[in-house]
Amino acid sequence: MTQQQRLLHETVDNVFKEMAASAPPCQSAGDFKSQWLTLENLGIDNLFMPEELGGFSGSWGDARIIFYLSGRYGIALPICETIVAKKLLLDLNIPIPKGPITIGMNNPKCPILRDDKSTEPTFSGVLDDVPWGSQSETVLTVCDNQAGSVSVLLQCQDGQIIGGRPNEAGEPRDNIKFDKARILGIAESQQPSQQLIEIGAFMRASQMSGALDSALQLSIMHTKNRQQFGKPLSKFQAIQQQLAIFAEECAAVNCATLAAARSADLGDSTFEIAATKLRANRSVGAATSIAHQVHGAIGFTKEYDLHRFTQRLWSWRSEFGNDRFWSKHLGQQVLAAKKEGFWQLVTSRSDTNTAKSTS
Repeated sequence: MTQQQRLLHETVDNVFKEMAASAPPCQSAGDFKSQWLTLENLGIDNLFMPEELGGFSGSWGDARIIFYLSGRYGIALPICETIVAKKLLLDLNIPIPKGPITIGMNNPKCPILRDDKSTEPTFSGVLDDVPWGSQSETVLTVCDNQAGSVSVLLQCQDGQIIGGRPNEAGEPRDNIKFDKARILGIAESQQPSQQLIEIGAFMRASQMSGALDSALQLSIMHTKNRQQFGKPLSKFQAIQQQLAIFAEECAAVNCATLAAARSADLGDSTFEIAATKLRANRSVGAATSIAHQVHGAIGFTKEYDLHRFTQRLWSWRSEFGNDRFWSKHLGQQVLAAKKEGFWQLVTSRSDTNTAKSTS
């Protein structure tokens, strides 16, 4: 971690810690706007923006720090989605709007239409399970036109909320229906759907890493403070063994997200992100089971913080690709490299990335 990243980590950690301590159990619209203004004043939503435009010219390694801390403190704001959306908009040369921006994985059959009486394109279709759709100003998604897939930016208020429900942790996941809605920005790029889901998967895996660490810390503290048969739970060998397994899961996901961030900054992270999201997904079952087992009944109560992290983990593992999706994705990459072999694929990527980082 560089000196700049240490400063970023310390600053964001302090802000998120204060927000988590003061956040009400159920946010009102006023609470959301007030907390969002705090983050805007800090400027972390402009992480990837050039310095001359008020940003930090940050990297994916920097973004991982924010994603991780967001998950560690259970921040109920679309700050991670906004950072990702602004990065994509910056790369696509689409003007970046103000306010929170979300990202939606659209059904590609929803086309861009052109009215006979107007040259301006419009968008019609439904975006399902949009994170924070009802509280975001704009949404970035991908759909089809005559030339192929394109990225489009839409105003959320131009659509109608037709359903959806919060995820396990109470975070909004909204279905938004658009009917010939105006398009704020449009751009072609190579495989925009794949790019969006990969970046979203890296974002969620990094958040999961933070949530896993918080659940582990709560579990360790509980076993130290809770006594049974005259001694702390942490003194029992069976508990120690379970917490060791939990720590292994946390360390594995942390290492995977760091590797994915490094590869993303070097340009090619398809393999690393697939492996990272799959590893994060698979850690959830074992880690959350241990966390609730060592806590006993207290872990399921609303008054105790554990559920703020385990419920997010249960929800996030199915977003931006579940186990089956990323297992298939990895398998396809391995089969494509069958002549050289899997070991050669892994080592060649590692050697290439090392060469790039030292050049």
